[in-house]
Amino acid sequence: MGPLYDAVGLGMRAYSRTAFRVRYLGPASFRLRPGTLIVATHRKETDVPVIAPELYFRGSLWKHRSERMAFAARDDMFLRGFFAGFPPGLSPRARRALFPLAVGRFLPRVEVHPISSASSARLMELLSAEPDARLDDVVPERLRPALRGRAKERGLPAPVRARDAVVGQYADLLWEGVSRGEGSDGFWQARALRATSDFRELVGLIRAGRSLLVFPEGRPSLAGEIGPLRRGLDALVRRGKPERILPVTLAYDPLVRGRAEIFLVFAETLAPPDAELETVVLESLKLNTALTMGQFVAHELAAGREPHPATLAAELEAARALGRPFDPALADPARRAVKLAESRAAAALKPQEIPFLAEEFESARS
Repeated sequence: MGPLYDAVGLGMRAYSRTAFRVRYLGPASFRLRPGTLIVATHRKETDVPVIAPELYFRGSLWKHRSERMAFAARDDMFLRGFFAGFPPGLSPRARRALFPLAVGRFLPRVEVHPISSASSARLMELLSAEPDARLDDVVPERLRPALRGRAKERGLPAPVRARDAVVGQYADLLWEGVSRGEGSDGFWQARALRATSDFRELVGLIRAGRSLLVFPEGRPSLAGEIGPLRRGLDALVRRGKPERILPVTLAYDPLVRGRAEIFLVFAETLAPPDAELETVVLESLKLNTALTMGQFVAHELAAGREPHPATLAAELEAARALGRPFDPALADPARRAVKLAESRAAAALKPQEIPFLAEEFESARS
């Protein structure tokens, strides 16, 4: 876990600082004490390379090797073809080239551990579990037309067996979700056993005094809301018995000039509560989601109002009263005025960003 772990930390830092303007709000440095369960909001697929470097460098994990954290990650990252099937917008040529790539065997070496669902999977997994079965016996009826249409579109022979479709030309279709009831009982029984095994592994890490980063929402928010938390966090805490919980939040602000800003908050640690753990954690995540200019502008525009400096000042005072973090630039009236003008101009160019940011604004206050 030495050089490769360090290389990943450095690589994520280089990526996040190149792609975004990361604004960190939290202690300048700290020790990541053993037995810390780090619970983070999940806003975008880029959350991990934003959070991990700050933990690595501010916690001096390059030096305190025994304190290095582990990560709970979506299990489909461990599948061959993840980088071809999952990302949107790739060209067919890129998908074919990336499909043979498999990084799953390397992930445990940098302390990435899978977390599976007993009730959902990817089409790729259904097909790979029964490669010699007839395609129509494995693929849910709702997904068959897309596979056959792709074959016709690309001039390929229509897939007959399951293995015929496990190729790069179908990579994006292989990442379609399937649910219990679609596929054989044997597949879902094996899936349930794997989910139980993955959960026990995470519990074992915490019991051993390790720190673990989890995203209790499971997947990035689609509409901007914070939460709900998936079932399982309470069980993880009850069985793993972490010493403390560290809430971590992210707020992306694309309504800026140039690269999007990200406000990353490391909040005060919590003692695991005796009751209503998921409610307590979700309330902490909402309260510690930073107020951004983009949220405010999007909220006002979504409500049919023109963003006004007086309304912004009132929102800032409300954040201060609640102890909610906010973009430090908003504390200075002159900088606040400049950012308001820039955000309003950016909103006109990026109307697709407004619904997500407006919902994030509302959700943080609900």
